Amino acid sequence: MGKFNLTKAYVQRVNDLSITNFKIPILDIKELEKYPFLLVIQSVIENNIKLSIYPLKKEKIIKVSLSGFNLTDKIFEGLSKILRGFQVIHTSGVILIEKRLFYECYLNISMSEEKTKNLKASFNKIKNIFEEIKIEEIGLKKIEKK
Repeated sequence: MGKFNLTKAYVQRVNDLSITNFKIPILDIKELEKYPFLLVIQSVIENNIKLSIYPLKKEKIIKVSLSGFNLTDKIFEGLSKILRGFQVIHTSGVILIEKRLFYECYLNISMSEEKTKNLKASFNKIKNIFEEIKIEEIGLKKIEKK
């Protein structure tokens, strides 16, 4: 997306959270034992950083990034129809930066899943509507133990 990335993210093991510098009460997450991984999303806007943390059952997920100039309600309805078939973990919402609209979302599928072919085919049908469509896999971050 050129020089703009609304968010940065990685997946990490729940057990590795104790060796990070953040003190986050993840024990408050219901049924944490069912989720061996966490999706950590960082959003930096001007002078603040927002962290969103989601429990995951898998170590790889997909991030979809879109940008364009003339995005209409009809286009967003089409986008909504595409995404309805997938479990959306997180979305940035639509953000206007320097006269361009940006949108990002994280989906609970990996590139190796069969459903990913459907996702790519759906976005391929509407690729001329957007300036850029990027589909990437976000995977497990290697944590250096001290």
